[in-house]
Amino acid sequence: MKILITGAGGFIGRNLVEVLEKDKGYTLFKFNSADNPRLLNDYTAGCEFLFHLAAVHRPADEAEFDRVNRQFLAGVLDHLRKQDNGCPILLASSIQAVDDSPYGRSKRAAEKLVREHAEKSGSRAIIYRLTNTFGRYARPNSHSVVATFCYNIARDLPIVISDPDREMHLYYIDDVIESFLLHLHGSVEPDPDGFYRLPEVLEYRVTLGELAEMLYSFRERIRSGEEFTPRDEFAAKLYQTFRSYF
Repeated sequence: MKILITGAGGFIGRNLVEVLEKDKGYTLFKFNSADNPRLLNDYTAGCEFLFHLAAVHRPADEAEFDRVNRQFLAGVLDHLRKQDNGCPILLASSIQAVDDSPYGRSKRAAEKLVREHAEKSGSRAIIYRLTNTFGRYARPNSHSVVATFCYNIARDLPIVISDPDREMHLYYIDDVIESFLLHLHGSVEPDPDGFYRLPEVLEYRVTLGELAEMLYSFRERIRSGEEFTPRDEFAAKLYQTFRSYF
């Protein structure tokens, strides 16, 4: 199977590529913002599945939300139509798509584009509304509070906790990727509203204070050479994430 991944160098993209490259049954077309746009003409001609992961979260210029999150996607879909390619499209959207913010509006517009394209082309639209995903390759001060805390604590930089009792609902990147991959070889039913989300059983809940406490303890264990035995699945995943920032 030939797979096109836009935003292949981003947080989700890097993790997805890492998994797919282990399987010789896939040919990957990896596209990033710095690549020549003309490559999309070739990639969309041959791809059999599209993971559209390209997006901006906190740009310096608000106009980037629309340019990247909506306009770039519109261009990719235009290439598919010109190639008469009705391959399935998986869009990584966000729960913030319901918000009336520049980011939320751009993600909502992206969802609309994919659905309209699917209706016209007969392709399959797979729209994930993701939330608070953590794991290796997440960029600090951009993707998640976990990434920011990991990066700063590993480097003895200060962190800011306005409300230590605030509860975070987190999902691990490997679980997100595993859910994505289910769509490559079969149809998976969405939630009643037509969107895809990870099941609650994969959700981890932790307060900001607890999160910081765990990460500080990881740092001290690593520096002392003390062996770490995780007390549960979340601690194991968080520890692996933290180690990736050293």
